[in-house]
This record gives sequence, C-alpha cells and structure tokens, in this order.
Amino acid sequence: MRAIVFVFFLMLFKSVSGQNGFQFVSDKDKIVIPFTFVDNLIIMPVEINGTKLNMLLDSGSEPSIIFSFPENDTIQLYNTKKIKISGLGNEELAEGIFSDKNTANVSGYINKQFDLLVILDENLNFSSRIGIPVNGILGYSFFKNNVIEIDYQKKKVTIYKDRKILEKSRIKSFTPLPISVVNDRAYLNVKAKLDGKEFDLKLLVDTGLGDGLWLFENGEIKSNSNYFEDVLGEGIGGTVFGKKSRLEELEFSKFKFKSPLVSYPDTASYKQLQLVTSRNGSLGGAMLKRFTMIMDYTGGQLYLKKSSYYDDAFNYNMSGIEVQHGGIEWVKEEMMRDSKPTNTLNVNDIVFDNSNLRYKFALKPVYTIASVRKDSPAEAAGLLIGDKILKINGKNVGNLSKQKIDEMLYEEDGKTIEMEIERKGIKKEMKFKLKKIL
Repeated sequence: MRAIVFVFFLMLFKSVSGQNGFQFVSDKDKIVIPFTFVDNLIIMPVEINGTKLNMLLDSGSEPSIIFSFPENDTIQLYNTKKIKISGLGNEELAEGIFSDKNTANVSGYINKQFDLLVILDENLNFSSRIGIPVNGILGYSFFKNNVIEIDYQKKKVTIYKDRKILEKSRIKSFTPLPISVVNDRAYLNVKAKLDGKEFDLKLLVDTGLGDGLWLFENGEIKSNSNYFEDVLGEGIGGTVFGKKSRLEELEFSKFKFKSPLVSYPDTASYKQLQLVTSRNGSLGGAMLKRFTMIMDYTGGQLYLKKSSYYDDAFNYNMSGIEVQHGGIEWVKEEMMRDSKPTNTLNVNDIVFDNSNLRYKFALKPVYTIASVRKDSPAEAAGLLIGDKILKINGKNVGNLSKQKIDEMLYEEDGKTIEMEIERKGIKKEMKFKLKKIL
C-alpha cells in the first residue's frame, strides 16, 4: 500500500554454509503457515535457535537478517564474526555480525545450517514504518528446495513435501510461466510499454519489495516526463531515493495491466551492487499480491492464479508524508458514566472516578512523520519530519491502525485532510488537499 519499502542487497560476503537449505521434516504432506499481510509484505513466525521471531519473507535477499530482538527475550547465535557489508542506499559500507550453523524452524520446515546477519542499526527500524513488530528478514533460501505457495487472499504460505502437488487437478486453474533461477533467485521475463516503445524486461521476483515494480534506468529505459521524486525506502546502505511514475502497460503471459505504477531508484543507490546480467529491476508485492502464486525453483516455473486483489487500482500516497509508529503512550479519555458501577478493572486501563467525571487512561500508539516529499501538499501546508500526529479529520490517531492512516492518505484526488499535530510541545492545526500527480 505505502510508497516506502525496505530492500536489502548483500554483496561483499558470500555465504558458504547452509548449502542444503531448508528441509521438510514434518510427517504431513504440507505445512500451512498463516501470515500477517501489511504494506504488501508478508510477515510470518520463525524460530531461530528456539527464539520466536517475526520475519519478513523476502525472495530477493540472502543471507537472512536480524535487525532487532524480541522484547524481554534473547537469542543464542553461533560462530559469529564481524564483516563489512554493502547494501542498497547512498551511504558507505556498514558493519554487521555474520553467524552460521544456526537452526531455523518454520513450523517443521527446518534449516540446521542457517546463515544470518545481525545488523543492529536504529535507522533500520522496520517495525516503526509498518506498525507491527518485525525482527528481521527470511531470505530466498526458504524457496530453494520445495514447492511454495503464497495465497495473498487467505494470508497463508503453504510448503509442499514433494512436487506431486503440481500434478493435482487444481493446478490446471493456474497459468505456468517459466522462470530462470540464478544464484537461488527467481527471475521472470515480462513485456512493458513506455512512451509507445515496447521493452522485454528481466525482473527479480521479490516478495520483500512493497512496491509493485522497480526499474533501473539506462540508455533505453528511462522515466517519462510525468514523475515525482520520492523516498523509495531504506536499505543497509542508507536512504533510497528515486522517481515514481507510470508505465503505459505491463504484460506477462495472459495478464495485462494498464498504467501500473513504477519506481526508478537513483543510480547512486545501487551502483555498488553486482546485478545479474540483463536484470532490469524487480517485481514486488503490490503486483504479486494480485495472484495466488506457486514457486517451483526445481522445475523453473512460476504458477499464477488471479486473487481478489487483481483489479485493485494502482494508488499511491498523494499527501507527500510517510507516517511511522513512534511507540505508545498513556492517553486520558473521558468515558460515559455507567449507571451500573462495577468493581472490575481492565488490566490495560487505569480508571479514576469521582462524583462528576469518569476518565480512562489507556495505552495508545503514537504516530510521527518520518518523511515529507518535496513540493507535496503536506510540505506546502508546513508539515515537518518529526511532527507528532494527534488527529486526522477529527479522528484520534491513537484509535487508528497504521494501515488505516495510510489508506486515508491514498484516497481520492482533492480530498481535504485536516491534521492536528504537536511540534515541540505546541499543538498546531494543518490542512491540505490530496493531489493526484500521476
């Protein structure tokens, strides 16, 4: 849903452990894993050395990454060593800790030679950007050995014990597309039309990218004149800047999309990366969610079937601000006086009562502005990075989810947004209108 995404590319250290990857050890024929779907990203439970984590499933990244630890818990890591890493972004090399011979368990899908990187950098605060706890990234080794189905509509990942699933009658409702698997990553060939010209593109199938499509500009592929500059995401190498625009058309097999959104990352963001030959970009969650998909790396096939998201519009944030979760705080709320008093006290609330008033003190989420796009309606209204948002169109944001706030900023062109914010302890009223650029 939202414009900002997190993408990690690791190029200076090549993993040599964990060659066998994940193994299916369950007695069942398949393992079904429910996931949380937020901002076009898949967040699922993973145990590493017995510690429970929430991790982003990312078919475009390896090795796996931990960038925060669960609250009130620890994790044992083995064979650690400091390394230098390079990632997507505009800054210098980062420092991390590499660890191998760990055990990763995804509901009975187990890798006992699991490699991972630990990068404890407060700038990679992924949880605050999507509003739910996320401890790290589960990389593409997850897809390597077994047939994996991702059902975005039912929010579940299914791991099949063997490839016999591909002989079942239900597979006939899917459309098979050939993929090339290079260094354990899947690439799909698609056709695109831009400014009347047709292009054949080779795209990384990237479940860890929230946007639908990223393209790398070159001598032939360039954004048209209708675009705006934006922050596309945060990587290990720093902030990723780029352009947002639209293609005329994107097509693969019998699936055709008119005017899909496309992002063009700044060349400086990926100049240090060793890209696969002839790769033109990435196909991400905002496009992949439009299908139920089955990934068969061994057979070199991607099977697609339309999901309920297939006809969703390609919308974007028209306000120009990105909102992040900034923690929680106690908030006092007036309550309607109950004619039938009770001695029950909710453990999450503190209630003070007197003869006239009744108040409830409850823990509520805090939301702040993470970025402001240049020349956007929000910038023109005077909103700044760090502003604490109190209300949007009369609604207390403490009662809203991060997803709901984002939806309000994606609504129709011309919609008025009224915000009450707090800046340096002073409350201010702000007003602007959403403006469609693309």
